[in-house]
Amino acid sequence: MSLKKTLIKIAKILLPFLLGAFLIYISYSQFTTEQLDEIKGYLRDADYSFIALGMVLAMLSHLSRAWRWNYMLAALDKKPTYLNNIIAIGSGYAMNLIIPRSGEVTRAVIVNRTDDIPVDQGLGTIIAERVLDFIILLAITATAMLTASGEIVEFFKDGIEFAFAKANPIKITAYLIILVIIVVLGIYLLKKLQLFQKVKGFLAGIKDGFTTIWTMEKKWWYLAHTLFIWFMYLAMFYVCIFAIPDTDSMPISAVLCSFVAGSFAVAFTNGGLGAYPYLISQVLLLFGYSAVVGTAFGWIVWLSQTLLVIVFGLLCFVLFSMRK
Repeated sequence: MSLKKTLIKIAKILLPFLLGAFLIYISYSQFTTEQLDEIKGYLRDADYSFIALGMVLAMLSHLSRAWRWNYMLAALDKKPTYLNNIIAIGSGYAMNLIIPRSGEVTRAVIVNRTDDIPVDQGLGTIIAERVLDFIILLAITATAMLTASGEIVEFFKDGIEFAFAKANPIKITAYLIILVIIVVLGIYLLKKLQLFQKVKGFLAGIKDGFTTIWTMEKKWWYLAHTLFIWFMYLAMFYVCIFAIPDTDSMPISAVLCSFVAGSFAVAFTNGGLGAYPYLISQVLLLFGYSAVVGTAFGWIVWLSQTLLVIVFGLLCFVLFSMRK
């Protein structure tokens, strides 16, 4: 393996972790000692019965995902045991905490070892299910933006008014020129790096994945499990708002927007490390919640779900070692 490829692999592992650490630093450097004590108080005094309920709901989504996978594998004349699917999914989630986006490969490798399913075929089914999950997430994102349109418009309006109030015509002209240069350079780099082709290939993959799902046997059961999985995700997040008195009356628009922010945050760093609570706190600012409350809430949800993934993943690794 060349030095360049080795460095790229190391960067893919380290950069998300460093980004998470940086976001944690940025988040907490803005707080005074009293505010940090207040956050600790929220964590200490939270009603963990709601957190436990959220963990149960999240676990139900994981179990449903394991069951759903067999509908796709059946199209390949393969049907691992339900336990093997659970082991693969739990192990994959745990690996994502260490190396972002490695969970899919881990799932495919485990069912290859336990049920002799070719890795490329296993990955194909996982990519297809990710396509549908991505479409559901986009639908939730669109719903969140519609329900919070007033807050979003007000945010951008205030930001633009503030920017123009502070800037003179010369600065505004300079910013526009810089923006044009950035756009031109961006288009040039997209063409140079052949990212247009990669995006085109990605969209083609989405089309193929959706076609595979739509033509499979028992597709309605597959879709039903998909809806159940995402309903459990939303329910998990929703019940957690009752763990803190200051968030127990959170409007549905705030719930949806912060849920979406957290969902995308997971893709940026190791399991959402740093990014999850930071983005949630920033979104909740739009709805009048303080940074202290938003940060505490984000950490409570993230810590509980990460703990579930760690325990679930370790159990699955042990079971896998016993079944090899």
